[in-house]
Amino acid sequence: MKKILAILLTLTFCISSVFAAGDVSFVAKADNVVAVGQKFNLTFTLNNAQSDNVQLPLESLSDFTILYGPQQSTSQSFQSINGQVTRTSSTTYTYVLTPNKEGSFTISSAKATVGDKIIRSNALVIKVIKGEENVNQGAKGSQVQNSSNSTTISDNDLFIRTEVSKTKMYEQEQFIATTKVYYRVPLRGFDDYKLPEYKGFISQDIEVPEAQRQSKENVNGKVYNTYILKQCVLIPQKSGNQELEKGNVTAVVQVRVQGGGGGFFGDMFTSVRELKKNLTIPSVKINVQELPKNGKPADFSGAVGSFTMNTSITPEDGYKTNDAINIKVKINGSGNLKYAKNPEIKFPTDFELYDPKITSKIKASDAGLNGSKEIEYLAIARYPGEYVIPSAEFSYFDTKSKSYKTLKTPEYKINVEKGAETADNQTVVSSFSNKESIKYIGTNDIRFINTKDLNTTPKDDYLFGSMAFYLWFIIPLVLFIIAYFFLRKLAEENSNVALMKKKKANKQALKRLATAKSFLDKEDLKSFYDETIKAITGFVGDKFNIPLAQQNKDAMEEILKEKGLKEETINSFSKILDTCQFARFAPAAVKESPKEIYENAIALINSIEEEVKK
Repeated sequence: MKKILAILLTLTFCISSVFAAGDVSFVAKADNVVAVGQKFNLTFTLNNAQSDNVQLPLESLSDFTILYGPQQSTSQSFQSINGQVTRTSSTTYTYVLTPNKEGSFTISSAKATVGDKIIRSNALVIKVIKGEENVNQGAKGSQVQNSSNSTTISDNDLFIRTEVSKTKMYEQEQFIATTKVYYRVPLRGFDDYKLPEYKGFISQDIEVPEAQRQSKENVNGKVYNTYILKQCVLIPQKSGNQELEKGNVTAVVQVRVQGGGGGFFGDMFTSVRELKKNLTIPSVKINVQELPKNGKPADFSGAVGSFTMNTSITPEDGYKTNDAINIKVKINGSGNLKYAKNPEIKFPTDFELYDPKITSKIKASDAGLNGSKEIEYLAIARYPGEYVIPSAEFSYFDTKSKSYKTLKTPEYKINVEKGAETADNQTVVSSFSNKESIKYIGTNDIRFINTKDLNTTPKDDYLFGSMAFYLWFIIPLVLFIIAYFFLRKLAEENSNVALMKKKKANKQALKRLATAKSFLDKEDLKSFYDETIKAITGFVGDKFNIPLAQQNKDAMEEILKEKGLKEETINSFSKILDTCQFARFAPAAVKESPKEIYENAIALINSIEEEVKK
């Protein structure tokens, strides 16, 4: 018996020696939004460590009633991957609390001493909203009304609406539209929906993290769970009374239905059913004011928001001929900067100019479109002298002061000196962006005498009047005419933005689908569906020259019908967009696999290409 015990202890020691513990952490968790009088759990979990000195932030709980706790519990788990055994353990301290009043409250970090180190948990911010006026009525309101043949869900327990950050704004002034579901019944997902397309507005979707989509709100004395279906930045393109159109969503609710036997046993046995309810998203009316005409600058190009501008020049002094002069203009702020016209730096005529390089870092959030745009101008002075680079202006309408403002770049006075030449009589200038290096070829006024053998011709053999003489004129003339018409046609095509987009539509769509495929390979399904939607709508928009404001499903379907595309192709277009939109919010309910959606998108693009060519 002693030998067996010794063997078991030895094996236990050997096994435990190969165990690898996970990372040590201290994590605090709780609902971020609760109602007054609502019970909720607050937990502090110490992972992969033991401590005899844990200090919980009791002083931060003075605005809450402690119903229970702290209750301590421990757990362990083991996992083996490729022969490597990982052991994880956790110690959890749980409180059951109810908030006493409305407001935003911070629960500070808990501390635990592990060895000679002190580990702190994260702090929490809990928003407490108004509780229900009548808890009993609220409980009854969330029940499902059951009759002998049908089960219905009250409109007071499940509804949807679009909320806007403002209902009165100026033309080109951004605002936020949030489509949100309110529910007091178990919401499983969404079966089908048609969200507002926002015709007449520039729309920029806001990426809302899944953890931030769900919250709680008090509406008319009742506490509702909420879920954000869509949130975007909208920029109105015209003034007047506008309306965000209606939409439809089919919600799937899971309810428990009592058995129909009656009596004691009939009340004991219940079943779970899924019910569908069609929800109508109400329209929202807004008033878009025309921008004031009084004080409008002559160079105003539609920028609306709040902006600042910084300018720099490189080099700051010591200018030489054939060296690059770089001026960077950076505009920061909030508004429709992404769609505004850039300030233009006008260099002297003796400078060689290059197309500006534009870098935009603008992000859509619940605060609107914020970020920066950097315009980089490059020019080269070919001759020495004193030059003046005049100031450039950027005018915008400031939504805070409700007035026009103008930002200006400095005026630069520079003295360009003659640059040094290299040994081979060539001066090389620096490169800009992806441009190749440029060489300035110097001239020599003295040529060496030719010391090689001379080629002679017979005395009466003249080039004038010969076939070679005429070919020397005819061939270049023919080549010039061909080049002229070719370059003219090429310039016309390049100037036609719609035609260039149409030609590149297929290539651009396949490129976006390749990006979508990379997201699919990484199992990033949300990004996959988003990129597939952009590929399909972008392809149709470029192919048929559809303005950005009209790139929505309904408008595109009408245009495809007008272009004479097959009904089967149009249905495939609508189905792919609906499936991708639906899969973003309820992927489990989508029948097609992501791979099938990807293949259907490629097939759709090829079908449209073939039908357009006919």
